[in-house]
Amino acid sequence: MLCCPVCKSREIFPVAGGFMGQVYVCKNCKYRGSFVLEVDDDEKTEPENP
Repeated sequence: MLCCPVCKSREIFPVAGGFMGQVYVCKNCKYRGSFVLEVDDDEKTEPENP
């Protein structure tokens, strides 16, 4: 799953590609660029119980 590097939203979509590489845009903060975060869906953000 792709995430925005600025606001950590998952509402980020590819808008261009080709010779220059993939460009993404975030619907929440309007970030536009080629750098995005990739995270696993099954990762839990809750702390583990001892």
